[in-house]
Amino acid sequence: MSPAFAQDKGIDFYTELLDVIGEGIVCTDERGIVIGANRRALELSGYGAQDVLGRPIEVLFVEEDRLRCCPFVLQETLERGAYDGEFLLQRKDGTRFPGQLSTSWVRGEGGSRDLIFLIHDLTEQKRLQRRLLESQKSVFLAKVVEGLSHEIRNPIVTIAGYARRLERIMDPGHPGRRYLEIMLQDVGRMEGMLREIEGYVQFAQSHRPSFTRVDLQRVVMDALEMVAIPPGIEVERAFPSEGPWIYGDPGHLRELFYHLLQNAVEAMPEGGALGVAGEVVDSRARVTVRDTGIGIPDKAMPHLFSPFFTTKTKGAGVGLAKVYIVVEEHSGQIEVKSRVDRGTAFVVTFPLDRRQRPRRGD
Repeated sequence: MSPAFAQDKGIDFYTELLDVIGEGIVCTDERGIVIGANRRALELSGYGAQDVLGRPIEVLFVEEDRLRCCPFVLQETLERGAYDGEFLLQRKDGTRFPGQLSTSWVRGEGGSRDLIFLIHDLTEQKRLQRRLLESQKSVFLAKVVEGLSHEIRNPIVTIAGYARRLERIMDPGHPGRRYLEIMLQDVGRMEGMLREIEGYVQFAQSHRPSFTRVDLQRVVMDALEMVAIPPGIEVERAFPSEGPWIYGDPGHLRELFYHLLQNAVEAMPEGGALGVAGEVVDSRARVTVRDTGIGIPDKAMPHLFSPFFTTKTKGAGVGLAKVYIVVEEHSGQIEVKSRVDRGTAFVVTFPLDRRQRPRRGD
């Protein structure tokens, strides 16, 4: 079947047609040198029109894939007529994003073959896949933990009860009293951890957010009032005169920032500076919680938001897991920057309008 295009349309018409397509389209010669790109391709790559023309298509691949993957894609397209695959692509500024490449070739002037690359940004799709996977893992983990907490609670209650009874009947000078005090301290710590775990399971399984228009600055300040700030910590605030305003659940957002602020305080046992800043950037609200504390080791970063993972000597490691849940349900994004012995910054961004999709990899 022939393409349904009017023969009397000029080149400008087809150029504009390509520019309104929501996928990136790049055209190259047989060597992979770019000879054309539509508006979406320029947006995805971060290159200007004059920057990309005449450059090899390999600049869109991450550096480690340029010599290995790019020649393979060119060869497959020329030999088989088409190619389709997923790659990690790179923008001009060095940021990366997952993309799907679909290629084909057409006959150009003088009998040469020109290659067409269709680029689909998979960032949002990958995010939704990760969210679904995390949700499935959380449901499974919650069921396991719920059963374990039920089995563990009974022995803990029994041990705590008998230990406290022994404490009441034991003489003040009894040599075993010192061991009993240690036992009660550990039992109390286990009871606290169990309450945290059960609270997280209930939160992950049954909480239902109720969205309304929220003054994010007010929410953060309310959370800050809930945190006990030691005398050695100086609090620095930086917000606009009002807002920013987003659509969200004020209670869940308050808990999110409470955990971030509490973590920041606990990271500065010797004192320091706690910074809280809010701003609007590109139709998104951004809040940064920064401390000058002990920092987070590199090996801990991939597990930071996993339930029951903690680098602390106390607690069950559920605070940041709750933070992640709240950020996700608000279509937000959270980024962590940390250096050991220098401090940590949590940067949380939300769309001002929940109907907007957050941009990734900026």
